[in-house]
Amino acid sequence: MRSQAAVFQCHVRNVRGHVFCRSNHADRKSAASRLVLLLLSALMSGAVLAADIDDLRVWQSPDYTRVVLDLSEPAQYSVFVLDNPHRVVIDIERSQLRVDTGRVPLTDVPVRNIRSAARNQTDTRIVLDMAEAVNPSSYLLPPDVEAGDRLVIDLYGLDREVPPPAQMVSTPAAVEQNTVSLRDIVVAIDAGHGGRDPGAIGYDGRIREKDVALAISQAISDRLRSLPGYQPVMIRNADIHVQLQERPMLARDNRADIFLSIHADSYSTSRAEGITVYALSQTTAEDENIRRVTEKENSAALLGGSAGDTSLRDFEDDLALTLLDISMSWSIEQSMAAGSYILNSLGQVATLRRDKPQQGNLWVLRSPDIPSLLIETGYLSNPSEARKLTSPAYQQRLADAIVQGVMNYFYERPPEGSLLAWQKANNQGPDRQYVVVRGDSLSMIAQRHNIGLAQLRAANSLSGDTIHVGQRLLIPGGGPQTIALSAPPTVYEHTISRGETLSGIADRYQVSLSRLREANQLRGDTIRVGQILIIPAS
Repeated sequence: MRSQAAVFQCHVRNVRGHVFCRSNHADRKSAASRLVLLLLSALMSGAVLAADIDDLRVWQSPDYTRVVLDLSEPAQYSVFVLDNPHRVVIDIERSQLRVDTGRVPLTDVPVRNIRSAARNQTDTRIVLDMAEAVNPSSYLLPPDVEAGDRLVIDLYGLDREVPPPAQMVSTPAAVEQNTVSLRDIVVAIDAGHGGRDPGAIGYDGRIREKDVALAISQAISDRLRSLPGYQPVMIRNADIHVQLQERPMLARDNRADIFLSIHADSYSTSRAEGITVYALSQTTAEDENIRRVTEKENSAALLGGSAGDTSLRDFEDDLALTLLDISMSWSIEQSMAAGSYILNSLGQVATLRRDKPQQGNLWVLRSPDIPSLLIETGYLSNPSEARKLTSPAYQQRLADAIVQGVMNYFYERPPEGSLLAWQKANNQGPDRQYVVVRGDSLSMIAQRHNIGLAQLRAANSLSGDTIHVGQRLLIPGGGPQTIALSAPPTVYEHTISRGETLSGIADRYQVSLSRLREANQLRGDTIRVGQILIIPAS
């Protein structure tokens, strides 16, 4: 039974106007949700007549520079460019700037300086001094149960075409009704380090964590992009530096449903190996909540919703802390659940250092409203693991396993209004994988996933109902759209470490001992440290 604090999220819109509570249970009118709704409504009165600009941030991608302004209200605005020198001018009507533009980080972006001034006594003018001419594309993100009001301005170089706005997904039923309804699940992928920060250095002094993390992140992004209903967002898609505090904010700007930070580890000994997945610790969360409340008068700290839509300045300290605790507890609970699904999937293709998500004090995991995980994909200080982590084939296997874990998590807990939620409600795709655990029976698994026992047998070529712990079952989606992860490569390599045996290696990679001998032309089971074995596909 989960605690009351983790049952729901509250999304406060316009602070003194509308309040939305989203329950994780079927009963969205739980006593706890109604209590918070009444509490917030009683403390809010009046109407906000002008928009506060609560935050401003700048982010560089390989294709454009993104400028995001967090607004307390929808606002009328205009954007235009000036030459000699190059500038982008943003005018926001009936607004007040609450941001010190001189403190906005401008590292590795073409924005050289940000200036602001009051205009016409009621408006705000913000000027971006640019290093080059740009072509701006701007839009407002309207409020809903997940996102706050924001003005987004994407600055494209003159040699790049401005893309059309992204479209939502339409189901056949929605098309018949001439409506557009279902959204993608947004996965923010954060490749650790980058630019002047190389991260951990490999055993050979040449392998760099930032390169490994980016390659795996790009593979995850490519895999997700091929799946209907998912939209990957790369926090960095090139060798650029992104400040730690900016990474979760960029996920928030893109309405991320989950945040995955990809890393590789290093240790003083070459024996350390295996994957570890981290979520935020409860102790760190409590300290972070106190810090946010303490600094709320001097910051644009936000609360509630995957896009962060309410300034903490609008609440008394006790209420602000209570709401943060509720939201952060939900975020940690969901992070631990998602981490378990991902580890279960990764355990089929790699060594796990810990088979359960760990909890720690990690800056990029501190979002109070977005499930967030840091995945250490292995140890660069271990020669065998480092060589695997630089292999494109192994990187793809890790990426596929991470994506499978994400898919399994969201199939069990699909966000409301998403294509996946519609598919699940209508018993349609995608196909999924399920790993049998102790106590499972085939009939229980069929019932749990709302499919027929005969259908489950047929999908897995089973003649009876016998299954074993660790067995991987295909759970058919039942609809015309089916998704299967890419098949593992035909072969990949394993470098033998001290203490390993041929039978142990065969068991780890789930291949028969005879096939392992045949692939490596071995007459017996004798192997030596440092020897490279070819591992055939299982």
